[in-house]
Amino acid sequence: MFLKPMDLAFIVGGLGIFLYGLISFSDSLKEVAGVRMKSILENATRSPMKAFLTGLIVTSIVQSSSVVTVITLAFVNSGLLTFDQSLGLIFGANVGTTITAQIIAFKISIWGFYFIPIGLLIFLISKKKKSKYIGLSVIAFGCLLMGLFLMEQGLNAFKTYQPFLDMMATFGRKPFTGILASTIFTGIIQSSSATTSIVVSMAGQKLIPLAGAVALILGANIGTTVTVGLASIGANLNAKRVALAHFLFNFIGVMLLYPFLPYFITGVETVSNMLHMYDIARIVANSHTVFNVVWSVFWLWQVKLFAKVVRGVLKTKEKEIHMGTQFLDSRLLNTPSLALDACKNEIIRMATIAKEMLEIEIQAITGKIHYAESKRVYDLENLVNEVQRETLKYLRSMYEVQLTEDESKRSLVLMQVVDDIERWGDHATNLYEFSEYIYENNVKMTPSINQKIEDLFVYVQENLARAIYIMDNYGQGATLLEEATKTENTIDALVKETRSDHCLFYVKGETDINTAVVFTDIIINLERVADHAYNIIELFATFQRTREPLPEKIG
Repeated sequence: MFLKPMDLAFIVGGLGIFLYGLISFSDSLKEVAGVRMKSILENATRSPMKAFLTGLIVTSIVQSSSVVTVITLAFVNSGLLTFDQSLGLIFGANVGTTITAQIIAFKISIWGFYFIPIGLLIFLISKKKKSKYIGLSVIAFGCLLMGLFLMEQGLNAFKTYQPFLDMMATFGRKPFTGILASTIFTGIIQSSSATTSIVVSMAGQKLIPLAGAVALILGANIGTTVTVGLASIGANLNAKRVALAHFLFNFIGVMLLYPFLPYFITGVETVSNMLHMYDIARIVANSHTVFNVVWSVFWLWQVKLFAKVVRGVLKTKEKEIHMGTQFLDSRLLNTPSLALDACKNEIIRMATIAKEMLEIEIQAITGKIHYAESKRVYDLENLVNEVQRETLKYLRSMYEVQLTEDESKRSLVLMQVVDDIERWGDHATNLYEFSEYIYENNVKMTPSINQKIEDLFVYVQENLARAIYIMDNYGQGATLLEEATKTENTIDALVKETRSDHCLFYVKGETDINTAVVFTDIIINLERVADHAYNIIELFATFQRTREPLPEKIG
Protein backbone atom coordinates (compact mmCIF):
# COMPACT_ATOMS: atom_id res chain seq x y z
CA MET A 1 0.00 0.00 0.00
CA PHE A 2 1.55 3.29 -1.10
CA LEU A 3 -0.07 5.30 1.74
CA LYS A 4 1.62 4.18 4.98
CA PRO A 5 0.04 4.50 8.46
CA MET A 6 2.50 7.28 9.26
CA ASP A 7 1.43 9.17 6.12
CA LEU A 8 -2.20 8.88 7.19
CA ALA A 9 -1.31 10.08 10.70
CA PHE A 10 0.44 13.10 9.21
CA ILE A 11 -2.58 13.92 7.05
CA VAL A 12 -5.19 13.60 9.80
CA GLY A 13 -3.04 15.08 12.56
CA GLY A 14 -1.80 17.86 10.30
CA LEU A 15 -5.37 18.85 9.43
CA GLY A 16 -6.28 18.98 13.12
CA ILE A 17 -3.24 21.08 14.03
CA PHE A 18 -3.88 23.37 11.05
CA LEU A 19 -7.51 24.05 12.07
CA TYR A 20 -6.54 24.51 15.73
CA GLY A 21 -3.81 26.95 14.70
CA LEU A 22 -6.22 28.93 12.54
CA ILE A 23 -8.90 29.23 15.25
CA SER A 24 -6.33 30.17 17.91
CA PHE A 25 -4.64 32.62 15.54
CA SER A 26 -7.96 34.41 14.89
CA ASP A 27 -8.77 34.61 18.61
CA SER A 28 -5.28 35.85 19.53
CA LEU A 29 -5.41 38.52 16.83
CA LYS A 30 -8.43 40.09 18.53
CA GLU A 31 -6.40 40.56 21.70
CA VAL A 32 -3.08 41.50 20.11
CA ALA A 33 -3.99 43.62 17.13
CA GLY A 34 -5.87 46.48 18.70
CA VAL A 35 -5.99 49.78 16.90
CA ARG A 36 -2.43 49.70 15.51
CA MET A 37 -2.75 46.44 13.56
CA LYS A 38 -6.16 47.45 12.27
CA SER A 39 -4.68 50.77 11.13
CA ILE A 40 -1.85 48.98 9.29
CA LEU A 41 -4.26 46.63 7.56
CA GLU A 42 -6.60 49.48 6.65
CA ASN A 43 -3.71 51.37 5.06
CA ALA A 44 -2.62 48.26 3.15
CA THR A 45 -6.16 47.67 1.89
CA ARG A 46 -7.41 51.24 1.64
CA SER A 47 -8.09 50.72 -2.07
CA PRO A 48 -8.48 47.56 -4.16
CA MET A 49 -5.19 48.33 -5.93
CA LYS A 50 -3.29 48.67 -2.64
CA ALA A 51 -4.78 45.41 -1.39
CA PHE A 52 -3.94 43.73 -4.70
CA LEU A 53 -0.30 44.84 -4.57
CA THR A 54 -0.04 43.80 -0.90
CA GLY A 55 -1.36 40.32 -1.69
CA LEU A 56 0.93 40.01 -4.71
CA ILE A 57 4.10 41.09 -2.87
CA VAL A 58 3.48 39.01 0.26
CA THR A 59 2.63 35.90 -1.78
CA SER A 60 5.70 36.41 -3.96
CA ILE A 61 7.83 36.42 -0.81
CA VAL A 62 6.27 33.45 1.00
CA GLN A 63 5.55 31.50 -2.20
CA SER A 64 2.18 30.25 -0.98
CA SER A 65 -1.17 31.75 -1.96
CA SER A 66 -2.82 29.28 0.43
CA VAL A 67 -0.97 30.68 3.44
CA VAL A 68 -1.68 34.30 2.46
CA THR A 69 -5.37 33.60 1.79
CA VAL A 70 -5.75 31.64 5.03
CA ILE A 71 -4.19 34.53 6.97
CA THR A 72 -6.56 36.92 5.16
CA LEU A 73 -9.46 34.71 6.22
CA ALA A 74 -8.19 34.80 9.81
CA PHE A 75 -8.07 38.61 9.73
CA VAL A 76 -11.64 38.75 8.43
CA ASN A 77 -12.77 36.20 11.02
CA SER A 78 -11.29 38.32 13.80
CA GLY A 79 -12.87 41.54 12.50
CA LEU A 80 -9.60 43.21 11.53
CA LEU A 81 -10.52 43.23 7.84
CA THR A 82 -13.86 43.53 6.13
CA PHE A 83 -14.92 41.03 3.48
CA ASP A 84 -14.62 43.69 0.76
CA GLN A 85 -11.07 44.59 1.82
CA SER A 86 -10.05 40.92 1.59
CA LEU A 87 -10.90 40.59 -2.10
CA GLY A 88 -7.97 42.68 -3.34
CA LEU A 89 -5.61 40.57 -1.23
CA ILE A 90 -7.04 37.37 -2.75
CA PHE A 91 -6.66 38.69 -6.30
CA GLY A 92 -3.07 39.71 -5.57
CA ALA A 93 -2.27 36.35 -3.97
CA ASN A 94 -3.42 34.57 -7.12
CA VAL A 95 -0.94 36.52 -9.19
CA GLY A 96 1.86 36.23 -6.64
CA THR A 97 1.61 32.43 -6.57
CA THR A 98 2.43 32.20 -10.29
CA ILE A 99 6.02 33.14 -9.51
CA THR A 100 6.38 29.60 -8.16
CA ALA A 101 6.28 28.32 -11.70
CA GLN A 102 8.82 30.92 -12.76
CA ILE A 103 11.45 30.42 -10.06
CA ILE A 104 12.51 27.67 -7.70
CA ALA A 105 10.01 27.74 -4.86
CA PHE A 106 11.00 27.56 -1.22
CA LYS A 107 8.75 26.12 1.49
CA ILE A 108 7.37 28.39 4.18
CA SER A 109 5.35 25.73 6.02
CA ILE A 110 8.46 24.25 7.68
CA TRP A 111 8.97 27.58 9.43
CA GLY A 112 6.12 26.59 11.75
CA PHE A 113 8.54 24.45 13.79
CA TYR A 114 10.54 27.60 14.55
CA PHE A 115 7.54 29.83 15.27
CA ILE A 116 6.19 27.55 18.02
CA PRO A 117 9.23 27.67 20.38
CA ILE A 118 9.67 31.39 19.69
CA GLY A 119 6.04 32.04 20.60
CA LEU A 120 6.32 29.85 23.69
CA LEU A 121 9.41 31.78 24.83
CA ILE A 122 7.59 35.11 24.38
CA PHE A 123 4.62 33.76 26.35
CA LEU A 124 6.76 32.48 29.24
CA ILE A 125 8.93 35.57 29.71
CA SER A 126 6.16 38.14 29.21
CA LYS A 127 4.67 39.92 32.18
CA LYS A 128 1.97 41.91 30.42
CA LYS A 129 -1.24 40.34 29.20
CA LYS A 130 -0.91 41.79 25.69
CA SER A 131 2.63 40.43 25.35
CA LYS A 132 1.43 36.99 26.38
CA TYR A 133 -1.22 37.16 23.64
CA ILE A 134 1.52 38.04 21.16
CA GLY A 135 3.28 34.84 22.20
CA LEU A 136 0.05 32.85 21.84
CA SER A 137 -0.57 34.31 18.37
CA VAL A 138 2.96 33.32 17.28
CA ILE A 139 2.39 29.78 18.62
CA ALA A 140 -0.97 29.61 16.80
CA PHE A 141 0.61 30.78 13.55
CA GLY A 142 3.32 28.17 13.99
CA CYS A 143 0.65 25.48 14.48
CA LEU A 144 -1.08 26.67 11.31
CA LEU A 145 2.13 26.33 9.29
CA MET A 146 3.15 23.09 10.99
CA GLY A 147 -0.24 21.59 10.19
CA LEU A 148 0.26 22.47 6.53
CA PHE A 149 3.76 20.96 6.63
CA LEU A 150 2.55 17.68 8.17
CA MET A 151 -0.22 17.39 5.58
CA GLU A 152 2.33 17.99 2.83
CA GLN A 153 4.57 15.26 4.26
CA GLY A 154 1.73 12.78 4.54
CA LEU A 155 0.62 13.50 0.99
CA ASN A 156 4.12 13.27 -0.48
CA ALA A 157 3.38 9.64 -1.33
CA PHE A 158 1.00 10.85 -4.07
CA LYS A 159 3.76 12.87 -5.71
CA THR A 160 5.88 9.78 -6.36
CA TYR A 161 3.09 7.22 -6.86
CA GLN A 162 3.67 6.32 -10.49
CA PRO A 163 0.15 5.06 -11.30
CA PHE A 164 -1.18 8.38 -10.02
CA LEU A 165 1.30 10.37 -12.12
CA ASP A 166 0.52 8.19 -15.13
CA MET A 167 -3.15 8.92 -14.64
CA MET A 168 -2.38 12.65 -14.56
CA ALA A 169 -0.44 12.37 -17.80
CA THR A 170 -3.36 10.55 -19.44
CA PHE A 171 -5.86 13.11 -18.23
CA GLY A 172 -3.55 15.84 -19.40
CA ARG A 173 -4.15 14.79 -22.98
CA LYS A 174 -7.85 15.59 -22.56
CA PRO A 175 -8.22 19.21 -21.37
CA PHE A 176 -11.48 18.90 -19.41
CA THR A 177 -10.49 15.70 -17.64
CA GLY A 178 -7.08 17.28 -17.11
CA ILE A 179 -8.68 20.23 -15.30
CA LEU A 180 -10.75 17.84 -13.20
CA ALA A 181 -7.79 15.59 -12.35
CA SER A 182 -5.55 18.50 -11.44
CA THR A 183 -8.29 20.03 -9.28
CA ILE A 184 -8.63 16.78 -7.30
CA PHE A 185 -4.87 16.23 -7.07
CA THR A 186 -4.16 19.78 -5.88
CA GLY A 187 -7.03 19.57 -3.41
CA ILE A 188 -5.52 16.40 -1.98
CA ILE A 189 -1.93 17.58 -1.68
CA GLN A 190 -2.97 21.09 -0.53
CA SER A 191 -0.47 22.85 -2.76
CA SER A 192 -0.90 24.36 -6.21
CA SER A 193 2.83 25.06 -6.18
CA ALA A 194 3.52 21.32 -6.02
CA THR A 195 1.10 20.62 -8.84
CA THR A 196 2.47 23.35 -11.09
CA SER A 197 6.03 22.21 -10.36
CA ILE A 198 5.17 18.62 -11.35
CA VAL A 199 3.31 19.76 -14.47
CA VAL A 200 6.08 22.10 -15.61
CA SER A 201 8.63 19.34 -15.02
CA MET A 202 6.57 16.75 -16.94
CA ALA A 203 5.97 19.22 -19.75
CA GLY A 204 9.70 19.92 -19.92
CA GLN A 205 10.26 16.18 -20.37
CA LYS A 206 7.56 16.16 -23.08
CA LEU A 207 5.45 13.69 -21.08
CA ILE A 208 2.39 15.94 -21.48
CA PRO A 209 1.31 17.88 -24.58
CA LEU A 210 1.16 21.66 -24.19
CA ALA A 211 -2.67 21.74 -24.19
CA GLY A 212 -2.83 19.10 -21.48
CA ALA A 213 -0.19 20.86 -19.35
CA VAL A 214 -2.07 24.15 -19.48
CA ALA A 215 -5.30 22.33 -18.53
CA LEU A 216 -3.56 20.80 -15.52
CA ILE A 217 -2.24 24.23 -14.52
CA LEU A 218 -5.78 25.66 -14.68
CA GLY A 219 -7.11 22.81 -12.56
CA ALA A 220 -4.49 23.59 -9.92
CA ASN A 221 -6.04 27.06 -9.61
CA ILE A 222 -9.33 25.48 -8.54
CA GLY A 223 -7.80 22.78 -6.34
CA THR A 224 -5.82 25.27 -4.26
CA THR A 225 -9.08 26.69 -2.88
CA VAL A 226 -9.60 23.54 -0.79
CA THR A 227 -7.11 24.73 1.84
CA VAL A 228 -9.03 27.94 2.43
CA GLY A 229 -12.29 26.00 2.38
CA LEU A 230 -11.01 23.83 5.22
CA ALA A 231 -9.86 26.94 7.07
CA SER A 232 -13.39 28.40 6.92
CA ILE A 233 -14.81 25.53 9.01
CA GLY A 234 -16.20 27.07 12.18
CA ALA A 235 -15.44 30.62 11.01
CA ASN A 236 -17.97 33.46 10.88
CA LEU A 237 -20.09 34.38 7.88
CA ASN A 238 -17.69 36.89 6.33
CA ALA A 239 -14.76 34.49 6.69
CA LYS A 240 -16.82 31.83 4.89
CA ARG A 241 -17.45 34.41 2.17
CA VAL A 242 -13.69 34.84 1.80
CA ALA A 243 -13.37 31.10 1.15
CA LEU A 244 -16.29 31.18 -1.28
CA ALA A 245 -14.85 34.23 -3.07
CA HIS A 246 -11.53 32.42 -3.47
CA PHE A 247 -13.30 29.39 -4.97
CA LEU A 248 -15.64 31.35 -7.28
CA PHE A 249 -12.82 33.58 -8.48
CA ASN A 250 -10.74 30.61 -9.62
CA PHE A 251 -13.58 28.34 -10.73
CA ILE A 252 -15.43 30.92 -12.85
CA GLY A 253 -12.19 32.08 -14.46
CA VAL A 254 -11.21 28.56 -15.50
CA MET A 255 -14.70 27.69 -16.77
CA LEU A 256 -14.92 30.86 -18.86
CA LEU A 257 -11.51 30.24 -20.37
CA TYR A 258 -12.10 26.55 -21.14
CA PRO A 259 -14.09 27.01 -24.41
CA PHE A 260 -11.35 29.31 -25.70
CA LEU A 261 -8.45 27.22 -24.45
CA PRO A 262 -6.91 26.55 -27.91
CA TYR A 263 -6.88 30.29 -28.70
CA PHE A 264 -5.46 31.12 -25.28
CA ILE A 265 -2.64 28.56 -25.68
CA THR A 266 -1.86 29.82 -29.15
CA GLY A 267 -1.72 33.40 -27.90
CA VAL A 268 0.59 32.57 -24.95
CA GLU A 269 2.80 30.45 -27.22
CA THR A 270 3.06 33.24 -29.79
CA VAL A 271 3.96 35.89 -27.20
CA SER A 272 6.46 33.54 -25.53
CA ASN A 273 8.16 32.83 -28.86
CA MET A 274 8.35 36.56 -29.58
CA LEU A 275 10.21 36.88 -26.27
CA HIS A 276 12.51 34.01 -27.34
CA MET A 277 10.97 31.60 -24.83
CA TYR A 278 10.74 28.44 -26.90
CA ASP A 279 10.91 25.88 -24.11
CA ILE A 280 7.54 24.22 -23.47
CA ALA A 281 8.08 24.38 -19.68
CA ARG A 282 8.48 28.15 -19.90
CA ILE A 283 5.35 28.46 -22.03
CA VAL A 284 3.36 26.47 -19.47
CA ALA A 285 4.62 28.73 -16.69
CA ASN A 286 3.74 31.79 -18.76
CA SER A 287 0.20 30.51 -19.29
CA HIS A 288 -0.21 30.28 -15.53
CA THR A 289 0.98 33.86 -15.08
CA VAL A 290 -1.04 35.33 -17.96
CA PHE A 291 -4.29 33.71 -16.86
CA ASN A 292 -4.03 34.91 -13.27
CA VAL A 293 -2.83 38.41 -14.16
CA VAL A 294 -5.56 39.04 -16.75
CA TRP A 295 -8.35 37.56 -14.63
CA SER A 296 -7.23 39.37 -11.45
CA VAL A 297 -6.84 42.74 -13.15
CA PHE A 298 -10.28 42.35 -14.74
CA TRP A 299 -11.98 41.87 -11.35
CA LEU A 300 -9.78 44.45 -9.65
CA TRP A 301 -11.94 47.14 -11.25
CA GLN A 302 -15.15 45.27 -10.36
CA VAL A 303 -14.56 44.52 -6.68
CA LYS A 304 -17.97 45.78 -5.53
CA LEU A 305 -19.74 43.69 -8.17
CA PHE A 306 -17.76 40.59 -7.21
CA ALA A 307 -18.54 41.16 -3.51
CA LYS A 308 -22.23 41.53 -4.39
CA VAL A 309 -22.17 38.21 -6.27
CA VAL A 310 -20.57 36.39 -3.33
CA ARG A 311 -23.04 37.89 -0.88
CA GLY A 312 -25.87 36.84 -3.17
CA VAL A 313 -24.62 33.24 -3.16
CA LEU A 314 -23.94 33.08 0.59
CA LYS A 315 -26.83 34.93 2.16
CA THR A 316 -27.76 35.29 5.80
CA LYS A 317 -31.06 35.64 7.58
CA GLU A 318 -29.41 38.05 9.99
CA LYS A 319 -29.45 41.77 9.31
CA GLU A 320 -26.06 42.69 7.90
CA ILE A 321 -24.24 45.57 9.49
CA HIS A 322 -22.11 47.96 7.47
CA MET A 323 -18.64 47.93 9.04
CA GLY A 324 -16.93 51.23 9.71
CA THR A 325 -18.52 54.66 9.85
CA GLN A 326 -21.29 55.71 7.48
CA PHE A 327 -21.91 59.40 8.06
CA LEU A 328 -18.55 60.96 8.94
CA ASP A 329 -17.15 62.98 6.04
CA SER A 330 -13.99 65.08 6.35
CA ARG A 331 -15.38 67.52 3.77
CA LEU A 332 -18.00 68.61 6.32
CA LEU A 333 -15.46 69.71 8.92
CA ASN A 334 -15.34 73.24 7.55
CA THR A 335 -19.07 73.52 8.25
CA PRO A 336 -19.34 72.59 11.95
CA SER A 337 -23.14 72.49 12.07
CA LEU A 338 -23.22 69.86 9.32
CA ALA A 339 -20.31 67.97 10.85
CA LEU A 340 -22.12 67.83 14.21
CA ASP A 341 -25.23 66.50 12.50
CA ALA A 342 -23.11 63.81 10.83
CA CYS A 343 -21.68 62.86 14.25
CA LYS A 344 -25.14 62.73 15.74
CA ASN A 345 -26.33 60.38 12.98
CA GLU A 346 -23.27 58.16 13.45
CA ILE A 347 -23.84 58.03 17.20
CA ILE A 348 -27.52 57.16 16.75
CA ARG A 349 -26.45 54.30 14.47
CA MET A 350 -23.89 53.20 17.07
CA ALA A 351 -26.52 53.33 19.85
CA THR A 352 -29.03 51.34 17.79
CA ILE A 353 -26.45 48.59 17.25
CA ALA A 354 -25.48 48.54 20.94
CA LYS A 355 -29.17 48.32 21.92
CA GLU A 356 -29.61 45.41 19.51
CA MET A 357 -26.63 43.66 21.12
CA LEU A 358 -28.31 43.85 24.51
CA GLU A 359 -31.61 42.57 23.15
CA ILE A 360 -29.88 39.59 21.53
CA GLU A 361 -28.12 38.65 24.76
CA ILE A 362 -31.25 38.84 26.90
CA GLN A 363 -32.88 36.44 24.44
CA ALA A 364 -29.90 34.10 24.84
CA ILE A 365 -29.91 34.30 28.64
CA THR A 366 -33.65 33.62 28.91
CA GLY A 367 -33.47 30.70 26.49
CA LYS A 368 -35.28 32.31 23.55
CA ILE A 369 -32.27 31.55 21.33
CA HIS A 370 -29.20 29.33 21.73
CA TYR A 371 -26.28 31.22 23.25
CA ALA A 372 -24.06 30.37 20.25
CA GLU A 373 -26.42 32.37 18.00
CA SER A 374 -25.60 35.47 20.03
CA LYS A 375 -21.84 35.25 19.55
CA ARG A 376 -22.06 37.76 16.73
CA VAL A 377 -22.16 40.46 19.44
CA TYR A 378 -18.35 40.32 19.29
CA ASP A 379 -18.45 41.45 15.65
CA LEU A 380 -20.90 44.18 16.63
CA GLU A 381 -18.68 45.12 19.57
CA ASN A 382 -15.75 45.59 17.17
CA LEU A 383 -17.95 47.88 15.11
CA VAL A 384 -19.13 49.88 18.14
CA ASN A 385 -15.51 50.34 19.30
CA GLU A 386 -14.42 51.40 15.83
CA VAL A 387 -17.24 53.95 15.53
CA GLN A 388 -16.35 55.28 18.99
CA ARG A 389 -12.70 55.82 17.98
CA GLU A 390 -13.48 57.39 14.63
CA THR A 391 -16.22 59.65 16.02
CA LEU A 392 -14.00 60.94 18.82
CA LYS A 393 -11.21 61.62 16.30
CA TYR A 394 -13.71 63.41 14.05
CA LEU A 395 -15.04 65.54 16.92
CA ARG A 396 -11.48 66.41 17.92
CA SER A 397 -10.75 67.49 14.33
CA MET A 398 -13.60 70.00 14.52
CA TYR A 399 -11.61 72.10 16.96
CA GLU A 400 -9.18 72.94 14.15
CA VAL A 401 -11.87 75.33 12.82
CA GLN A 402 -13.63 78.14 14.67
CA LEU A 403 -16.58 76.84 16.72
CA THR A 404 -19.31 78.87 18.35
CA GLU A 405 -19.84 78.41 22.10
CA ASP A 406 -23.00 76.40 21.41
CA GLU A 407 -21.22 74.15 18.88
CA SER A 408 -18.33 73.60 21.28
CA LYS A 409 -20.66 72.55 24.11
CA ARG A 410 -22.65 70.31 21.78
CA SER A 411 -19.46 68.56 20.63
CA LEU A 412 -18.48 67.95 24.27
CA VAL A 413 -21.91 66.41 24.92
CA LEU A 414 -21.48 64.11 21.93
CA MET A 415 -18.03 63.04 23.14
CA GLN A 416 -19.46 61.94 26.48
CA VAL A 417 -22.43 60.25 24.81
CA VAL A 418 -20.10 58.16 22.64
CA ASP A 419 -18.37 56.82 25.75
CA ASP A 420 -21.68 55.96 27.42
CA ILE A 421 -22.88 54.05 24.36
CA GLU A 422 -19.61 52.16 24.13
CA ARG A 423 -20.29 50.95 27.67
CA TRP A 424 -23.62 49.52 26.48
CA GLY A 425 -21.63 47.32 24.13
CA ASP A 426 -19.22 46.29 26.89
CA HIS A 427 -22.09 45.17 29.10
CA ALA A 428 -23.61 43.27 26.16
CA THR A 429 -20.41 41.23 25.80
CA ASN A 430 -20.49 40.61 29.55
CA LEU A 431 -24.01 39.25 29.13
CA TYR A 432 -22.78 36.94 26.36
CA GLU A 433 -20.24 35.48 28.76
CA PHE A 434 -23.03 34.88 31.28
CA SER A 435 -25.18 33.15 28.65
CA GLU A 436 -22.19 30.98 27.71
CA TYR A 437 -21.59 30.15 31.39
CA ILE A 438 -25.25 29.23 31.87
CA TYR A 439 -25.09 26.82 28.93
CA GLU A 440 -21.66 25.32 29.64
CA ASN A 441 -22.37 24.75 33.35
CA ASN A 442 -26.03 23.80 33.02
CA VAL A 443 -27.08 26.60 35.36
CA LYS A 444 -30.74 26.28 36.31
CA MET A 445 -32.50 29.44 35.17
CA THR A 446 -36.10 28.87 36.20
CA PRO A 447 -39.05 30.49 34.36
CA SER A 448 -39.56 32.85 37.31
CA ILE A 449 -35.91 33.99 37.20
CA ASN A 450 -36.06 34.54 33.44
CA GLN A 451 -39.28 36.51 33.89
CA LYS A 452 -37.62 38.80 36.45
CA ILE A 453 -34.76 39.46 34.01
CA GLU A 454 -37.22 40.22 31.21
CA ASP A 455 -39.32 42.48 33.47
CA LEU A 456 -36.24 44.48 34.45
CA PHE A 457 -35.05 44.70 30.84
CA VAL A 458 -38.39 46.17 29.75
CA TYR A 459 -37.66 49.23 31.91
CA VAL A 460 -34.05 49.35 30.74
CA GLN A 461 -35.24 49.31 27.12
CA GLU A 462 -37.52 52.26 27.80
CA ASN A 463 -34.57 54.43 28.78
CA LEU A 464 -32.41 53.05 25.99
CA ALA A 465 -35.09 54.12 23.54
CA ARG A 466 -35.37 57.55 25.18
CA ALA A 467 -31.59 57.99 25.03
CA ILE A 468 -31.63 57.34 21.29
CA TYR A 469 -34.74 59.47 20.71
CA ILE A 470 -33.42 62.53 22.59
CA MET A 471 -30.39 62.78 20.31
CA ASP A 472 -32.69 63.92 17.52
CA ASN A 473 -35.27 65.59 19.78
CA TYR A 474 -33.42 67.25 22.64
CA GLY A 475 -35.97 70.06 22.45
CA GLN A 476 -38.17 67.64 24.41
CA GLY A 477 -35.41 67.17 26.96
CA ALA A 478 -37.37 68.27 30.02
CA THR A 479 -40.24 65.84 29.38
CA LEU A 480 -37.94 62.97 28.46
CA LEU A 481 -35.74 63.56 31.53
CA GLU A 482 -38.78 63.53 33.81
CA GLU A 483 -40.00 60.25 32.30
CA ALA A 484 -36.49 58.76 32.39
CA THR A 485 -36.04 59.70 36.05
CA LYS A 486 -39.22 57.83 36.99
CA THR A 487 -38.03 54.80 35.02
CA GLU A 488 -34.55 55.01 36.54
CA ASN A 489 -36.03 55.07 40.04
CA THR A 490 -38.19 52.08 39.17
CA ILE A 491 -35.15 50.19 37.88
CA ASP A 492 -33.13 50.95 41.03
CA ALA A 493 -36.00 49.84 43.28
CA LEU A 494 -36.63 46.72 41.23
CA VAL A 495 -32.94 45.73 41.28
CA LYS A 496 -32.76 46.26 45.05
CA GLU A 497 -35.94 44.26 45.66
CA THR A 498 -34.96 41.47 43.25
CA ARG A 499 -31.49 41.07 44.75
CA SER A 500 -32.91 40.96 48.25
CA ASP A 501 -35.53 38.35 47.30
CA HIS A 502 -32.97 36.23 45.49
CA CYS A 503 -30.58 36.24 48.47
CA LEU A 504 -33.50 35.04 50.61
CA PHE A 505 -34.24 32.24 48.12
CA TYR A 506 -30.58 31.17 48.27
CA VAL A 507 -30.53 31.15 52.08
CA LYS A 508 -33.67 28.99 52.08
CA GLY A 509 -32.03 26.58 49.63
CA GLU A 510 -34.52 27.34 46.87
CA THR A 511 -31.74 28.17 44.40
CA ASP A 512 -28.12 27.07 44.02
CA ILE A 513 -24.95 29.17 44.22
CA ASN A 514 -24.31 29.23 40.44
CA THR A 515 -27.79 30.53 39.71
CA ALA A 516 -27.58 33.08 42.50
CA VAL A 517 -24.23 34.49 41.32
CA VAL A 518 -25.12 34.60 37.61
CA PHE A 519 -28.51 36.19 38.26
CA THR A 520 -26.93 38.89 40.43
CA ASP A 521 -24.28 39.63 37.78
CA ILE A 522 -26.93 39.90 35.06
CA ILE A 523 -29.15 42.39 36.87
CA ILE A 524 -26.15 44.47 37.98
CA ASN A 525 -25.02 44.74 34.36
CA LEU A 526 -28.52 45.76 33.28
CA GLU A 527 -28.58 48.38 36.05
CA ARG A 528 -25.26 49.77 34.78
CA VAL A 529 -26.63 49.92 31.22
CA ALA A 530 -29.63 51.87 32.52
CA ASP A 531 -27.28 54.31 34.30
CA HIS A 532 -25.40 55.00 31.06
CA ALA A 533 -28.70 55.52 29.20
CA TYR A 534 -29.83 57.97 31.89
CA ASN A 535 -26.50 59.84 31.60
CA ILE A 536 -27.23 60.48 27.92
CA ILE A 537 -30.76 61.73 28.55
CA GLU A 538 -29.54 64.02 31.35
CA LEU A 539 -26.69 65.39 29.22
CA PHE A 540 -28.96 66.40 26.35
CA ALA A 541 -31.69 67.71 28.61
CA THR A 542 -29.21 69.88 30.51
CA PHE A 543 -27.62 71.11 27.29
CA GLN A 544 -30.97 72.18 25.92
CA ARG A 545 -32.40 73.67 29.11
CA THR A 546 -29.68 75.66 30.78
CA ARG A 547 -26.40 75.41 28.83
CA GLU A 548 -24.89 75.05 32.34
CA PRO A 549 -21.72 73.04 33.04
CA LEU A 550 -22.27 69.42 32.14
CA PRO A 551 -23.27 67.13 35.04
CA GLU A 552 -20.99 64.37 36.20
CA LYS A 553 -21.80 60.83 35.17
CA ILE A 554 -23.58 58.33 37.37
CA GLY A 555 -21.53 55.23 36.41
